[in-house]
Parts: sequence; C-alpha cells; structure tokens
Amino acid sequence: MKIGDQVYLITDPHQTGAGIPCVISVLNDTTVEVVVEFPCDSPNIKVCGLEEVLSSNVYTHSILNLVYQTYEEIQHRYGSILNLTFEEIVAQLVQNGLAPQTARRCVDLIDHVVWQNQALPLRRWLESIRDLYHCPGPVRKRFSVPTPCSAAPVVSETSPVVYV
Repeated sequence: MKIGDQVYLITDPHQTGAGIPCVISVLNDTTVEVVVEFPCDSPNIKVCGLEEVLSSNVYTHSILNLVYQTYEEIQHRYGSILNLTFEEIVAQLVQNGLAPQTARRCVDLIDHVVWQNQALPLRRWLESIRDLYHCPGPVRKRFSVPTPCSAAPVVSETSPVVYV
C-alpha cells in the first residue's frame, strides 16, 4: 500500500464487505491515516493498525468470492437465481456472511444484467460488482490527499479510530 491508494476501513471484521471507502493519506510503519470518501467534509482518520484496512483489490476479491459461492449454492438448491426474489437473494448473501448493505448493493446490480438473453450473465453481474468496489490505481486525481503538514493534529491516540 502507498499514499493515494484506495482502501477500505473495516467496520466489522466478522462480515465480508463491511467497510468504508478511504484513501491513504499518511503511511507509517505500523499505522495509517486515511481520508474517508464522503461527498463533503472528508475527515482524516488515524487508524492504529494496518490490519484495520484492506486494499481495494482484496476487499473486492472477498466480496466476489462470497457472491460467487452463494450463487453456486442457489443454483444447486433452486435451479436458478431467477427462481428467487431480490430479498431472498439478499438473505442468502447475508446468511453466508456478506454485510447487509453490501448484499443489497450487489443484488441491485442484478437489474443491469439481462439474464435470459445475454451470454455469460453471471460474469456480467460479477464484473458490475467488481467495478463498483474496486479502484485499480491511485485515486489522487479524484480526491485531494492532504500532506502530513496540512493535516490537523490527532486529538487522541488511545482509541483505535480517531477523527482528526
């Protein structure tokens, strides 16, 4: 990881896809500071451990693996993903460990795939999910990354996540 890379701040380590998109602004040996990607007033957050962030690539890969595994289970049990409602698909994803909000976003992308008349519809769905969560390169062009000199001092370093 390096400054300017898109990462996800993990909000629940027990659910795949539970994270907040951020950009690395400061990288030290054991800590990292990130800028949360909010539309306005993006706060700097000092994260105490590197294990609290995942690269965009790893985060997306874990979501895609879980979605694909769930798809295979649905195909085996019900014959087709088209035999379930969107809510039932969300429930299956959540049951397999995907964060509810992420599951809903993934299922919303099913609408963009023409399952009946398109070649490789599963591939198209997974590509849509990948495109939503993965940013392959540094995102410096989209977000201004503060330098260590311009960042406000850390208020407290006792809690794992500190807003600056």
